[in-house]
Amino acid sequence: MTTAPISFPRLPGAALAAVAAWLGLAIIAGATGFLAGLPFPGPQLIILTLLVATVVAGTAVPALRAWIDALPLRALIGINVFRFIGITFLVLAARGQIAPVFAQRAGWGDIATAALAIVLLAAGDPRTPIRRALTHAWNAFGALDLVVAVATATWVTLHAVTPGVQPVLVLPLVLIPTFFVPIFLASHVFIFRRLVALGRSADAR
Repeated sequence: MTTAPISFPRLPGAALAAVAAWLGLAIIAGATGFLAGLPFPGPQLIILTLLVATVVAGTAVPALRAWIDALPLRALIGINVFRFIGITFLVLAARGQIAPVFAQRAGWGDIATAALAIVLLAAGDPRTPIRRALTHAWNAFGALDLVVAVATATWVTLHAVTPGVQPVLVLPLVLIPTFFVPIFLASHVFIFRRLVALGRSADAR
């Protein structure tokens, strides 16, 4: 039995341009050392702003919300497979280049989220109450993992732990907190929205 490929609707032009600009600015911030050079809580405020802005845009901008709602649920879950990038944190910690406490929490949490996402994709769409419950549990875990990672990075910075989290403030890892984390967290919000809609649709039958 083969799994049908995931199809994606066309992203609105304005949104595509905004994402390209966002990615470009994230690269510049990392390449120039701008983000790494900001005093606390500069980087944390920027990352928090990006998190909130991504969720708000995907909820309040009609064209973008319609595009997200047209995405298959499998696509929203599937993008979290890329969170195997958490392996990088564990490698850097083993080399003494990043705070172990951050690497352990963010790294293993991301790996677990990515692995479980593969399991959910293999199980198919959450049409039954049990599958929806399992997807809800995974979704909550994945969102909590991101919150814990950001909170731990902040704690490491506040306590001047050595080594700290400097590698995630410069290229190439700067793209994780400034680009991918907001997208991943937003995906959890949108997945929750879709699961609630599926539940209501099932109850109405």
